[in-house]
Amino acid sequence: MTKKPLTPPDDQLRQTGQLAPTSRAQEDYAPPGAFPPALWDDLAAVDQKLAAQRAGATLGPDGRFTVDFLGAPHTIDPAARAVTAPPGRPPAGFQKTMILLVYLSRAGRDVAPGPAGRLVGPFELPGGTLFFRGPHELAHKELAAAYRRTPEELRRKAEDWGAWPEPPALFRWRALPNVDVALFFDPEDEEFPADVRWVFDAHAHYHLPLDALWALVNVISADLSRA
Repeated sequence: MTKKPLTPPDDQLRQTGQLAPTSRAQEDYAPPGAFPPALWDDLAAVDQKLAAQRAGATLGPDGRFTVDFLGAPHTIDPAARAVTAPPGRPPAGFQKTMILLVYLSRAGRDVAPGPAGRLVGPFELPGGTLFFRGPHELAHKELAAAYRRTPEELRRKAEDWGAWPEPPALFRWRALPNVDVALFFDPEDEEFPADVRWVFDAHAHYHLPLDALWALVNVISADLSRA
């Protein structure tokens, strides 16, 4: 059996100071004041109704957005500059907040196609060949080590966090209304160690930049590690 190579990304938001240093498979629960206000300013600058419509979100009369994130509704309050996760889900840390704000802001600025319905590897996304290289890998080591012999346990936990089985991938998430991500998992055998590979909907880059897709994998991996 031949293993496919895993693909590491670079993280532009970290370089610009918009993404706090984190372990690759951990969310960073930074205090609200630590979050860069520029991302909230970006959201405030777009047409709120248009952003909600294009993002598949709802916009309440109080100006708060509700977006399904990994199968659970999250509330984004631009006035309070706060993101609230529903009961039973981890609080919105640095990366999750960044993902949701960038997703809504981009929807308000750009007309983008909906999900393509087909999955591609990171290198197949435009710019991915250069971006998904370097010292920062898409999170995989923790999951591979934790579930190397128990893929069914990993499946159960993933389904608890909104995933559904979709062969040949082990499972797939509608991470955001316009962004799908899936995980391939090869359990440990006599010849190879356990292996995790991530793939994205072919149009994911229209809705999240590559560094935000990297952060999305971090968030999912952290959720699975805590489940």
